[in-house]
Amino acid sequence: MKFYTPYFRRVSVQISTSLQKGLYSLSMPRHTTRRISNTKKMSVFTQNLNPITGTTCWEEKDPDYDYHQEVARSAFADMLHDHERNEKYLVALKAAIEKKHSLGQKAHVLDIGTGTGLLSMMAAKCGADTITACEAFRPMANCAVKIIEGNGYAEKIKLIFKRSTDITVGQDGDMQQRANILVTEVFDTELIGEGALSTFQHAHKVLLDKNSIVIPHSGIVWAQVIESSTVRGWNRIDPIRNSKRNNILVDTPISAKMCSGVATVHDLQLSQLPIDSFRRLTEPQEVCRFDWSGKSPLKLTETFSHQIRPIATGTAHAIFMWWDLNMDTDGQVVLSCAPVWEHPDVKLEAEKGRSVTELKEKIPWRDHWMQAVYYLSPEIPISTEEDVTLVTSHDEYSFAYHLDYSQSKVDNSNYQRPICDCFLHLAYSRTRIGQLNDSSRNAKYIQVLERKITPESICLCLSDGCLLGLAAAKLGAKKVIIYESNSLSRRAMETYVTANNLSETVQIITSKSELPPGNEVNLIFGEPNFVTSIVPWDNIYFWHLSSKYPENIARIPTSVTIKAIAVEFKDLYKIRAPLGICEGFDMAIFDKLVQSSSDISDNPIEAHPLWEYPARALSASFTITQFDFAKDINQQCGIKLSNIVPILMQGHCNGIALWVDWILDSTTEVTTGPIHDTNPGSDISWDPYTRQGVYLPRKTYPVTTNNSLVWSMNFSPLSGDVEFGFEIV
Repeated sequence: MKFYTPYFRRVSVQISTSLQKGLYSLSMPRHTTRRISNTKKMSVFTQNLNPITGTTCWEEKDPDYDYHQEVARSAFADMLHDHERNEKYLVALKAAIEKKHSLGQKAHVLDIGTGTGLLSMMAAKCGADTITACEAFRPMANCAVKIIEGNGYAEKIKLIFKRSTDITVGQDGDMQQRANILVTEVFDTELIGEGALSTFQHAHKVLLDKNSIVIPHSGIVWAQVIESSTVRGWNRIDPIRNSKRNNILVDTPISAKMCSGVATVHDLQLSQLPIDSFRRLTEPQEVCRFDWSGKSPLKLTETFSHQIRPIATGTAHAIFMWWDLNMDTDGQVVLSCAPVWEHPDVKLEAEKGRSVTELKEKIPWRDHWMQAVYYLSPEIPISTEEDVTLVTSHDEYSFAYHLDYSQSKVDNSNYQRPICDCFLHLAYSRTRIGQLNDSSRNAKYIQVLERKITPESICLCLSDGCLLGLAAAKLGAKKVIIYESNSLSRRAMETYVTANNLSETVQIITSKSELPPGNEVNLIFGEPNFVTSIVPWDNIYFWHLSSKYPENIARIPTSVTIKAIAVEFKDLYKIRAPLGICEGFDMAIFDKLVQSSSDISDNPIEAHPLWEYPARALSASFTITQFDFAKDINQQCGIKLSNIVPILMQGHCNGIALWVDWILDSTTEVTTGPIHDTNPGSDISWDPYTRQGVYLPRKTYPVTTNNSLVWSMNFSPLSGDVEFGFEIV
């Protein structure tokens, strides 16, 4: 596995959305691309950052490397695996076409953003008279042409290689006449984040007849106020406490306490949150309704106020948000993205006496449309005794919420996007912020530090945003030197140093050239965590940095163990599973296109927060290797390992999960993997504050106890190259 351009689904989507909204500039890209021409062909060189060594290098790639990257990232196959979505689009299409025919009209269908051509082929199957599809992404459009032809609809469907907003209508235009049925799927977690509002606005103005039927017909956004220290912990950093002495070691700066966080949505599989980890303070509230049909104008910016009577007393920490689509004009076909406890299908069954836990299986799994969390600032107490005003605002792409007790209407001009001014939310992912709030994890580090720290300790902290390094100073270290290479993380740490009056004890350095000599350090500490890391073992960068110092200097952690387990994912495998036949249409061409491009451009190990994705253990967890940080990494030879692990449970092996355990000392370790013992056949409980590594094979393997997993690992300590191999035999 080469560490370049890893396929990082959810994070990559958020980054692209943030750039679209003008929120961030990426100061340190994972890779850059340069083209160098010669007489034969254009070569592509990518500048890759290796997170394990902290070095960059140029590597020559396939001339079409950029193309393959784009194709691989278009593979939202989990959306096409969503049978309920597909089925409800089909039902709505059939009804619309039949309605036009019943009125003596021809059915002229426009499919915006056709992708594989699925919705267009559905329209053809339902008897549409003409079908025009548009797709601006050229590789996918070329693929759709072949899929449509292969399924026998080439004469029925016209494909335009343009964005819908560039289509012309008229005798010499792309479309000879306006359509009277529009079908499209331009929705994301926030419903409008892919530009749905402007897409529909333009379509009604330019591409559609006045009395067109639009599929879906409308969208409803729901919001629910909740109290949850668990959810809050992904946004606000609490003080770090010494549980034995019940005192605050590291306090949170005022700027961080008051900061509203970043504007980007926090998308989560809310149905996987333990039901006892949050309290519902209000019933779900319909906060916004979008009429896609054109009967009511769509506004790019709106603000709504709703008076709500809470159903429980508590502190409002966040808003849970989801949406429904009314697929047909009569509102009889509803596609809901609600979490399990509020899903209409589940609530209907629950009325018959079945538990919510039992009914989780009733709702479809979606990774393309999850639920969202919006963090409230300020966090206000609310009571069942008094109404509260929920203010909902949206711009062209996203939503924002806040609560107050005002009874007056809110003007559109009051709409403001949340802005982070404490640097914490800009420097660290929400997963990392949650990790900083993990009190049981922090307690283990503090206990080990207490055993090591003396009044003569000079501690070198090698870890980005390491508040526990500040804890070392509060525990009595003579001096703490913190190496911070990331500018945003450094600025966040500086506010912590000032807020905790540690300027005399703590020194922040910003480059390797400033690292102190070995005779000025007697303890090296790290969590370890670096902002450049994606998979857990990327943090072995700590080993590279600490190897600059003699072996006799104490280290925390002392070593790291890489572990793995064979699993049966309930749903996650669908993001890589081939479609084959989808709703009766052959998608083999799409499968081949995406998988071949993924083989060229993607990393076979992905990073995912596995607590959101149920998985059943098929083997015992096993150790791949362990690294001793007291040894100089520069003196280590390349490692080639392999072994066989028995499969202990019958099932379908569709993934291998990997993680690391940090060995702090002889009695204490911190895991980034399962937080409870793993038993073959049982579901795995994962650490919710790290992203585990996941290998998803191209196909699912039916396994019995007669099967085994053969694994291999090649690791070059000097270059940082890591390769894993897995095979079922």
